[in-house]
Amino acid sequence: MASNLLLIPTAIERDKIVSQLDASAIGNLWATELCGFGQIAAAARTSLLIAKYRPKRIILVGIAGVFSGRGDVGSAYRFRKVTCDGIGVGAGETFRSASDIGWAHFADIGDAIEFGGWGDMSDVAEGQLLSVCAASQSVSEADARAERYPDVVAEDMEAFGVAMACQMHSVPLEVVRGISNDVGDRDHSRWQIDKALQAAAELVIRLLDSR
Repeated sequence: MASNLLLIPTAIERDKIVSQLDASAIGNLWATELCGFGQIAAAARTSLLIAKYRPKRIILVGIAGVFSGRGDVGSAYRFRKVTCDGIGVGAGETFRSASDIGWAHFADIGDAIEFGGWGDMSDVAEGQLLSVCAASQSVSEADARAERYPDVVAEDMEAFGVAMACQMHSVPLEVVRGISNDVGDRDHSRWQIDKALQAAAELVIRLLDSR
């Protein structure tokens, strides 16, 4: 049985990413599995897969949006920290996160999770990833989130759930996100999904080579 996991949220992302990976690079040491869409599915599915495979390490890879001026559409980044947005009290300007109101998500796990990966640091983003329960619907919503979290680079919907499962099971995690769009832009005709996933696959290949 494979001793490591390559997790991808959706079948569309998986098919495009795996088609660019040399089977020999994955070998018998990596199992490719779907983790599902969104925080809840990703956390539950990752925990189930960890129990099944008992992996030594995990890579989460897929697409994400980039906050204006903080990265490039069509590129890919690794992340070392993820913060959850959307679990707490209120919405919009009145939103207060779980940590803000004095609650942990579980035990000592708060809104932010730092995770250790491996390999060199050349592809690691300077800022963090923001994991949301619902993607930004507009530029104004994206701007509000960027103001609330000044060091975020990109917005995704699974990394916090996957990171929480990995924390609970003490499994090292790498998060790779291909940047398909600007956060808040819901016009898919402007998205660069194929280019983003190609960049993400190339970054994953470098990680696999450094294992």
